[in-house]
Parts: sequence; C-alpha cells; structure tokens
Amino acid sequence: MGYAALSASLTFAAQLAREARRYAALAYWQLSETALRLVGRRPPYGILKLDLTGDLSEEPLGGQLLPFIRQSRRDYFNLIALLRWAREDPQLRAVFVRCADLRAGWAKVQELRRSLTALRSAGKTVWVYLPHAGMREYALASAADQVVLAPAGTLDIAGLSSEVTFLAGALKKLGIEAEVVHMGKYKSAAEMFTRTEMSEAHREMAESLLQDLYAQLVDLIADGRHIDRDQARALLDHGPFVALDAQRQGLVDALMYEDEAEERLRAQSADAALIEMDSYFWRRGRAVRRAVLRDSRASIGMLHMTGTVTMGESIPGPEGASTCGAMSIARELKTLRERNDIKAVVLRISSPGGSGLASDLIWHEVERTRRCKPVVVSFGDVAASGGYYVGVAGNPVIAEGGTITGSIGVVAGKAVLRGLYDHLGVTKQVVTRGRHAALYSDYVPLGDEERRLLQTQAEFFYADFVSKVASGRQLSPQAVGAAAEGRVWTGQQARALGLVDELGGIERALDQAKTLVGLAPLTLVAVERYPKPRRLWKVSLRLNQPHGQLSTLFPWWQLLTRERIWAVLPFHFRFF
Repeated sequence: MGYAALSASLTFAAQLAREARRYAALAYWQLSETALRLVGRRPPYGILKLDLTGDLSEEPLGGQLLPFIRQSRRDYFNLIALLRWAREDPQLRAVFVRCADLRAGWAKVQELRRSLTALRSAGKTVWVYLPHAGMREYALASAADQVVLAPAGTLDIAGLSSEVTFLAGALKKLGIEAEVVHMGKYKSAAEMFTRTEMSEAHREMAESLLQDLYAQLVDLIADGRHIDRDQARALLDHGPFVALDAQRQGLVDALMYEDEAEERLRAQSADAALIEMDSYFWRRGRAVRRAVLRDSRASIGMLHMTGTVTMGESIPGPEGASTCGAMSIARELKTLRERNDIKAVVLRISSPGGSGLASDLIWHEVERTRRCKPVVVSFGDVAASGGYYVGVAGNPVIAEGGTITGSIGVVAGKAVLRGLYDHLGVTKQVVTRGRHAALYSDYVPLGDEERRLLQTQAEFFYADFVSKVASGRQLSPQAVGAAAEGRVWTGQQARALGLVDELGGIERALDQAKTLVGLAPLTLVAVERYPKPRRLWKVSLRLNQPHGQLSTLFPWWQLLTRERIWAVLPFHFRFF
C-alpha cells in the first residue's frame, strides 16, 4: 500500500472513530437525562449567579488530574458561551453578577458587557454586585439594570492612565547594552532598553491610544447610566468615590451586602431559585451538547494563539507570560486542514507578537489553511505586530473597539553583555573566520558595517510585512504605509484605517464562520478548541525544559538572547 493510500485509510478510520464516539456520547446523554428525570435531580431555577473575578483565560483550561471530577469552566470562551445559553434559556428570569478584581483587557470587558446587554434585550433582569470597583468592573457593571455597591466599598473610577517602564538605567548599571535598529518611527518596543523616557513619537502614540480608549469608556458609562457624555466625563474627573457619594451621584443604584442584594433580586423574581455558575454550565451544557450531537453535522475549529510568538513549541502559562510556538501552531493548523468534518476555522489571537521569523511561518500555515476552508480571525485584548501579521492571512478580521492592534514595524538587534561579564569577572576570547562572524556575539559590540547589515535585514522584513498586510487587507501599499511605521492602534481606530473588517468578539467571529459555510448564525454547531488542554504532568514537564521557566516568567528572554528580528508590540503599555 502506498503512502497516499495509507494516509487516506487512516483519515477514514479517524472519521469513523469520531462518528462512533459521537453516537456513543449521544446515547450517554439520553440515558443520563432519563435517569436524572426518574430520580428527580432536576430542581427548578430562575436566577443565574455569575462570579466574574480574576483572570479569564483565553485557552481551554487544563491541569485536570482526575477526569471524573467536575471542574470550573471559567475560561473566557466558555463564559461567552454560557452567557449566550442564558439569554436563550426560557427558564431563566434574571442574572446576578458578582464582579471584583477583574483582570481582563478592554476587549474582553467590551464583549462581556455586550453579552449583559443582550441578556437584558432578551428579557432577563441583570444585577451586578460590586464589593469594590475600578474602571474595568464599573464599565462592565454599567450595562446592568441595577448596579449594587458594598456599603463600605469604593468606586475607584477616575479615568485612565498609562505607565511606561524604562530599563536603560538599570541595564547600564549591570553593564548591559542593547544595540538595536528599528523600522518605523513609532516602533518603540526597544525604547525600554535604550532610553530613560519616551521619545516624541512614542508619547504621541500613547496619547492617541489613551484618548481613544477613554472616549470609548465614557460612551459606555454614559449609555449605561443614561447620562450625557459631558456629565460622564465630569463624574470621572471627581472620582474616586466612597459608596455613599457614588449613590448620590447616580453612579450606583443601591448600597447592599451581597446576600442582601441576592435576596432583593429573588423577591423581585417571585422567589425564583438561584443556580451557581458552574452548576448551570454543567446542566445547561448537557442540553446544548445533546442538541448538537443530535442535529449538527458541521463543526468549527477554534485555534487559540496566545502569548509571545516564538520558534519551536508553545509553553503554557499565565496569559501574559505564555508563548505560542510556530511548530505547535503549525501542527494544530495541519490537523484542522485535514479534518473534513471541520468546515471552518476561527483563529483567536491574543498576542503582542515576538519573533519575526516565527510570525512569518505561522502566517504561511494560516494561508495554507485558508485555501482549504474559511479562516475567520478574532482579535482579543492584544493582537499587534507579529500577532497582527498572522491575522492578516485570514478573512474577515474582527476586533473589539478596545483591542490593541497594528504595530506594523520591526526591531532588530542584540544585547551586549560585556560590561556584565566584566563585573562578574568573566572574560571571553572570540576567535572568528569570516568578516562578520561575531555579528551576533553578546561580547562584541556592533560596528558601523554590522549595524548596516542589521538595518538591511530590518528593512527587508518590514517591506515584506507591509506587502503582506496590503495583500491580505486589499489595501494599497501607500495606505498600509500610512498606518504602519510601527504605530499601535485601538481596534476602533484600526477599523477606520481598514486594518480590520468589523468590531465584535468571539460570538461575532463564530457567526461569521457559520455564514461562510452556508449556515444561519443561530444554527447550533460543535466548536472544537485547540490546543487541547494538557494534563498537569505534561505541563510540568514542559516548564522544566531549558528556558521553560524563564520564558514563562519573562517571555522576551528568547527575543533578547536568540532572535534577531522582532515583530513585537511595545508590550509595556498598561492602561489603568
């Protein structure tokens, strides 16, 4: 048997196995539902309680030790799915949201807020309880029918600020010198290593981002609290507020403790029973999965590309410290291409970029996949530089208004550690053959000729970056050039420039994927997510590989020490 015939046979066998598992799962759900009804384990409910706190992971949560233990489903995709199920659930009357210490970017906040608004439009009452709140929590809460603050809580809203950290002084004390060249006057990613303050272009970009995000947040608060924009700005200028002042100013509706707010909502909902978030996901999810197994013949693959882009394998970790490896992403895309039952792919990107080469290799794999089936791109909180580079291979490209994106530019260079070695009493002797053999040595500084060579590499990559954006977005090179120069944009600004197609989140991307394969947006489909969650022992082994722990804690390590061309966001933008 030839290789092609063997490959076809294996593919067919895999499809048969998937169908067998599908029918077995359907039989299991039907028997389970029958058994549960017989023993009366389906108590009624009317109010869903959600807990929105802490991190909302982009990727499927892993780390399961025992498969029979029910786990929390609080990753972001499952949360959005749960909110959609809730608004379509005729049994549900109200939703009670407890929101505190929400560690999510503005894109996630905007989509979650849209989901709460959709719940209200579907006739559900929405209350949000805030023990205390900053701008993120309050922007989300402003979509509710009632905003309740703890009597001793603080409404810590006073606008937005951005802090930028510069390490040049510290590096100098350590004897480390960063030698870099960059393409694009706004490409300020390396400034933290080479300067002690913002360049003029860097400040201009930061001011523009902050202004646009602030205007978006003012609009959300004004719409949610039914006040005009000037009044919303004036209130923010007088923040933060203690609880009583927040109520007097009309920013919150009531001051109560959590149990009191729950009881008040139950009383207004005819004493409806309350169901917790995890129980609801388990219970409502069973019904949805059963319907999908029974009725759906199409699947959509969702591939999460999260963290700094690097060569090699992906490394899991907290969202801001994980890496997405070109080898891992290519392997997942190959699987998605070859599965005939997966009709479309949603590529969810939440990445500030990283290695230029790795970004290009992933771009190529996305292009290959798009020749086989539709690839819809959804940008998360950040999809910039290398993250944006990959995204332009798909169509359409969807971002939230608060997404940080663009940054079409490139940085090249290296860290010279000779001064650090001198402090430590370490010496090196470099023996070379070839005029530029020591170009990448961390002991030998760049000469004028070596700097010109790096500049040539950066110019080549930048021209290719602009060309790929122009082709993928169907824009002229001149239009892309005007939006490039390394400048970072909000999703709202990027849409006006033609860098993205429309504003929306994961829900919108899935609806678009359905439309592209001839399905109505409300059609139930199975969504298979990649990468698959790892078991805890596999995660532990991965983190113990060379550079694993250091890369997880400091994803730029490989860029500084191993990569020479970086397509990366000025990652130190932080908005409070």
